[in-house]
Amino acid sequence: MSTKELISLSIYHESTEPYAYAHQGDLYVRLRLGNRLADRIDVIHFDKFKVNETRVTTPAERYAKLGHDHEIFQARLLRDTKRFKYFFAIHLADQTYYYSRLGITDQPPADHNDTFEVPYLGERDTYAPPAWMQGTTYYQIFPERFYRHKKAKKHSKKLALWHAEPKRDNFFGGTIKGVMEKLDYIEQLGAEVIYFTPLFYAPSNHKYDTIDYFKVDPDFGTEEELKELIDACHQRNIRVVFDAVFNHMGMENPIFKDLLLQGEKSQYADWIYPKSWPLSIEERNYETFDYVPHMPKWRTATPEVEDYLCQVGEYWIDRVGIDGWRLDVSDEVEHAFWKHFRERIKKKKPDALICGEIWQVATPWLRGDEFDTVMNYPLGFAILDWLAKGTIDAKEFYLRIERIRALYPEPVLSSLWNLLDSHDTPRLLTLCEDDKTQAKLAAFCQFATIGSPVLYYGDEIGMSGGADPLCRGGMQWDENLQDHALKAYYQQLFALRKTYPALAKGSFRPVLQGLSDACYAFVRSLHDSASDARQSTILCFVHNGDDPLTLHPKAEGIPSGTYTCIMGSLLGQTMSTKTLLTLPEKDASMWLLVGE
Repeated sequence: MSTKELISLSIYHESTEPYAYAHQGDLYVRLRLGNRLADRIDVIHFDKFKVNETRVTTPAERYAKLGHDHEIFQARLLRDTKRFKYFFAIHLADQTYYYSRLGITDQPPADHNDTFEVPYLGERDTYAPPAWMQGTTYYQIFPERFYRHKKAKKHSKKLALWHAEPKRDNFFGGTIKGVMEKLDYIEQLGAEVIYFTPLFYAPSNHKYDTIDYFKVDPDFGTEEELKELIDACHQRNIRVVFDAVFNHMGMENPIFKDLLLQGEKSQYADWIYPKSWPLSIEERNYETFDYVPHMPKWRTATPEVEDYLCQVGEYWIDRVGIDGWRLDVSDEVEHAFWKHFRERIKKKKPDALICGEIWQVATPWLRGDEFDTVMNYPLGFAILDWLAKGTIDAKEFYLRIERIRALYPEPVLSSLWNLLDSHDTPRLLTLCEDDKTQAKLAAFCQFATIGSPVLYYGDEIGMSGGADPLCRGGMQWDENLQDHALKAYYQQLFALRKTYPALAKGSFRPVLQGLSDACYAFVRSLHDSASDARQSTILCFVHNGDDPLTLHPKAEGIPSGTYTCIMGSLLGQTMSTKTLLTLPEKDASMWLLVGE
């Protein structure tokens, strides 16, 4: 098969995300091509109304790998008019081919109508999340299990002992005032945002079966106490994000009770998806979440339902001043609803965060008109498969991370929620079979790679627990039973992200790929007028091998110079890209570029 045929079979581009996207007024375009089929690639672009006068050639860089067989090229196109027609030049040693709407040709397209096109970069047609959320750090709290303050009123349920085995139907009695009493702890840990699972009135311990979206669950406390807590968080520069379920309600919700009683004569008859009347919980003749009869699904296409749920989003911003929403089961709610929800929330608070719970690649929700971010489960699964479960090696981990980079526009990556566990999954330490060395390596990856790390309460002091509900144990507050070394490790990770903006906001590039089955390396860089040049480049190694690894840190993508170790077993040591470096076994390290 000829090279031209191989190129034709492997090449792909389309003028939509993630292969074409706007960022800060410029257009970024990507091209997929088979591995090493091109020496270099150029993008030829112009304004369709002044073709010859505005014609510019921009080189593309090798950006990412996509599986074993393809690579992604990316170019940043600058143009004052914001109108883009373009095609690609694929350069080989002795031949140049061209790629346009005509496919692969030997000559450039003669008619500009045969080129790719982004007609205009509209001001609002772009992904533009709140500036504060780029690379920020989160601490997830399951309120029922965090802390019960000392003078809490009598609970509506019989309480289990605080460290009893968590079950689906037992209660430990955590409260809002309990979180207030532990704000010093959260602040000293270093988190910048608290993410609460639902606080609304509901019968379960998890509160995802909402009775009343406009009422704080009385067992947690009052709306006044919640407002006091959020004000105290804001005084400490800690933001607060709430969790809501707009996919379904709880069975005890008054709206569903009315539907059970009144049937098709209910004023809410078109607020859910009935299959027949009357409704029957036993027959489950209505749509639900996950075939669970006590979680009937909202019909968000009904205008009154859309308005009702949007009012919920606005209410808690108005009443207590929350900073955003995490939205449960968001991929099962129609896109049209989320577009309207975003309009309402951003009108109320322009810098409010909107995060969707989506377990797969979520590009359709991240085009600037729905969510600001999503939970980055693909990254978490990759980290766990390598460092906790040992089912893949560093080379396969590299390809998994590259796939994430290839499937999202680059500006999206720094805001994705990087989580390793949560109230829905086994805890990190349990997945690591109680091996804290492996847990630290995983945490390092979570905090050092691009994105926004989300720490699940208790991981930092060594809590363990299997699948739901075992992952929802009472927070361990006995300092004699806390792992202080592990906590200090997490505090260091939080602190480094605040000290070095490159870790929070910088670009991300893998380096030394293919070096070892046990080592993954990458560079975080930030170069702008506001960043200190001495704090703008950080080289990271994650070495999962059982023996020391000696390497030469001089490679494409690694700025040459002298580095100082700012985290890891070699803390304080220096190394040069001109000499060999030996990494200890089972060690993760960060190296700051300090000189030429």
